[in-house]
Amino acid sequence: MGRLVDQILGSASGLVGSKLVFRNNVSANIIAKRPKKRTSPPSAAELAFRAKFALAGKVARAINSIAILKGVWPHNSKGLSKFNEIFQANYKLINSVANFGTVNVAPAFGFGTANPVVTADATSVHLVTDPLGVNVGIDTSVEKIVVAVGIVVLLTPIAEGTPATSVIAFKTLQGNLDLINNVDLTANLSGSELTMYESYTDRKVFACLLTVDDSGKAVRFSSTVHS
Repeated sequence: MGRLVDQILGSASGLVGSKLVFRNNVSANIIAKRPKKRTSPPSAAELAFRAKFALAGKVARAINSIAILKGVWPHNSKGLSKFNEIFQANYKLINSVANFGTVNVAPAFGFGTANPVVTADATSVHLVTDPLGVNVGIDTSVEKIVVAVGIVVLLTPIAEGTPATSVIAFKTLQGNLDLINNVDLTANLSGSELTMYESYTDRKVFACLLTVDDSGKAVRFSSTVHS
């Protein structure tokens, strides 16, 4: 592979002749041999890698789609987009489609919750925890609202032709932030999300709590909990 740093040709891309391919990479044109068409079928390891990569992409897209949750992910010093940051953080946590592993819907090191119970009900997602307490650093003069957000990873489709995996995002109704009573929040599913949800028998829920100020901005996030 060669690099053409002096851009006398401008930005070049595409096939040149029958053997060379140009690609543009910000400050330089990349010159490479034209790849040969593959004739052998992918191996089991390659298929597993593709399935894991695709599933991690679905997870990252679902998390990234929740604006208030996306906001708590930090900007990466390497210039990665938040989507790529979420993808990289979760790719290493996912094992495979058959043996899923886990997910962090929010960055690591959020505040803890006591005795969280997350359930995937018939048409809703439900999260209950013990009182948050006064020792987790929450400032109720600023943080007025609590909401649960997260994703449901859907595995084992019921009908043939349904994708092997799907991921949907959810956000519960907001509740007044109360540090001395149990947290009890529900996200009711409807429409196309409910249809997708009902198309799978294995539903894995990953969620976190967000404390929110009067402007609707998330202030703190909890560690991820799961069903």
